[in-house]
Amino acid sequence: MRILISIILFFWITIGFSQFGFPIGLERGPQKDPFQERPEFYVLDWKEGTKLTSNETGISIEIDSMGLQNVDLLKDKDGKPIVYVSEISTPVCADGNCRLMDIRLYWTLLGDYAGFDRYPILPLTKHDHDEFLIEDYNKLHNLLIDNNSILKKRTIDDLVEKPVIVNGNGADALSGATVKEIKETVVSGALYSCYTAWHIVHGKIKDELKSYTLSILKDDIVIDMLNSNNANYQIFALDKLDKDSYRKHLQLISKTYETGIPLVRAFILKKLPNDFWTSEKLQDPFWKAFGNMDTNSRSLLLDHIDTASDSTLELISTQLGVMTRNQLKIYLAHLGDMNGFSPNIYKNLEVFSQSEKDVNSYLVVQFLEDYGEQQ
Repeated sequence: MRILISIILFFWITIGFSQFGFPIGLERGPQKDPFQERPEFYVLDWKEGTKLTSNETGISIEIDSMGLQNVDLLKDKDGKPIVYVSEISTPVCADGNCRLMDIRLYWTLLGDYAGFDRYPILPLTKHDHDEFLIEDYNKLHNLLIDNNSILKKRTIDDLVEKPVIVNGNGADALSGATVKEIKETVVSGALYSCYTAWHIVHGKIKDELKSYTLSILKDDIVIDMLNSNNANYQIFALDKLDKDSYRKHLQLISKTYETGIPLVRAFILKKLPNDFWTSEKLQDPFWKAFGNMDTNSRSLLLDHIDTASDSTLELISTQLGVMTRNQLKIYLAHLGDMNGFSPNIYKNLEVFSQSEKDVNSYLVVQFLEDYGEQQ
């Protein structure tokens, strides 16, 4: 049945122009240059004044009954690649009712979803032809961001409950309802549109776009990725840097460490070349951020406590309250193995040991008692 519907739609689109005029789904109308403004729904950085030009990639997406639709690469005035884009027009069919969904989709340089633009004269619609509200577009945006959506491994039939029969002969069969487990994820009344858009965005096109980026990758693109606020870009860039690049871009990497998400911080600490941990200057920026880091990052740093400088050990002594019980035990054990430590560290330990609000202060009390007996 769906194949027959697609065939009918195809002939209506390709043959019916002369009789019925150009189908509204493809009538984009005159537009200003769409690549001088930030896309309406977008996950990447956007600098004011950006002007992007479209460049052919030779990559396309095959849309059922609509043929191949090109994916272009948008570049800035310096010729740097910024984002991929495609003008998508695709049939959405539900219960024998077909309509066209027109949307401009964007992908990152790694093939991940980057955003979309809607066409004001061609709004997305729901089952009863009601137009999407702004909250519906936001919901679609959040759905497309989720690479591991429940839509990933389900067919459309898995997501629709069997129709309810109103009378015995089945003449008044109602449309199948969306299964409960995804109702909060998709736009109400637009399951088919959401499903279609998600699978276009997250289909095999992802790998094709990443491969294309790798074929044109240059050092300046890698640094731009590292300097972005996109975690996937940051991790990709960090993985591409060699030991010398880590030294050369220490300031940028330490900034990324301070502002990045925990996953990025962990990646940096695990990727840092070994000679960073033998150089006070190279490791210093990471220790300075110790008190503001997540628990896992502090633990990864404390794995290198043996190479920490005296000034770092003193700095940590002012951050005792942020450490977990095990982290504090590691720090105190290191101090205990030393031949002595600075008076400032001792003073900070004493202050913390007298704290009534810090649940781990008893560890420092015990440490100071043992330390005093050894002196």
